[in-house]
Amino acid sequence: MNISEAAKQAQKEGRGIARHRDDPRPPMFIATNTTAGVIILPDYKNANINWQPTLDDLVANDWFVTG
Repeated sequence: MNISEAAKQAQKEGRGIARHRDDPRPPMFIATNTTAGVIILPDYKNANINWQPTLDDLVANDWFVTG
């Protein structure tokens, strides 16, 4: 699914999103409405903030809900 569809579904379910291209252990992205922007859990132990998506990320159709 595209990033918008995945983000909406993840918001409803209280989960994050990831891309299949990054399988088998993709980082999880958690979108927020805060100054933190998008929180990234690259290894499910550490968190990074303020993800800067590429055009490829924004137009990709391989997003899915995870976590």
